[in-house]
Order: sequence, then structure tokens, then C-alpha cells
Amino acid sequence: MSDPKVELARQVFKALWEAGPQGLDRDALAHALGVGDREMREAVELCAKLSARPSVAGAKPEVVGFDPMTRRYHIANSPEQADRIMAYALSYIRSSLERVLAYREARTLRWGDSEMPQTIQQALFEAENSMRRWR
Repeated sequence: MSDPKVELARQVFKALWEAGPQGLDRDALAHALGVGDREMREAVELCAKLSARPSVAGAKPEVVGFDPMTRRYHIANSPEQADRIMAYALSYIRSSLERVLAYREARTLRWGDSEMPQTIQQALFEAENSMRRWR
């Protein structure tokens, strides 16, 4: 029996493939899938992961996601569009990281520089290193 989330991700790919280079806007993609906006975005996220590393022999890796220039979801049609899709996804990561770094600062200002759990320290260290590379 197939995983329903994977099946929905496959439907995302199919809908975008059928839409061609013009892609689909948010409402049209959710409608094509027959799901709400949040479930559609989760399905696009899984589709993006699966499409980037296809497990089917002979399948090409694809960049799937939201292009802020067209304001539509696409299977990237060019390196430039793939870059825009990646930059858009990275903007969410950057925003989340900045929020977490603000949390750390607020924690320190409120309760002092006490020892944080090792897992949080390691995650913050890795996140800050990643942030430096993106700038």
C-alpha cells in the first residue's frame, strides 16, 4: 500500500508537469490536488525532496517549488528559475534562523549566559556557520 503523502507529492509533480512552463498558482495547485493550502504546501515540499533525488532509474533530478517572480509553482524550466526557487526557500530558512538567534539573545539577556543543552548549542553553531556561508 502506498504512503498517502508520497502519493500526494506525485500528484503535485503530475499537475505541474501537465501545467507546463507556465506552472500553477497556489489556488490552482491546491484545487488540482483537492486539498487545502497547508496540505498542498507540505505536498510540494515532499515533491521537491523526492524530485531532487529521483529513485526511478533514468529519471532526471528536478527543482520543484515556488518561483516568486511568476508567483507560481513550477518544475524549473531553467537554471535561473531553479535559482529563484532555491533563493525563495532559503529566505524562509534565513528568517527562521534570525528568529532563533533573537530567541537566544533574549534568553541570555533575561536569564544570563547559563549553559544551554548540548543539542541546542550544536544546532545554533551549525546554523550560524550556514548563515555566514549564505551572506
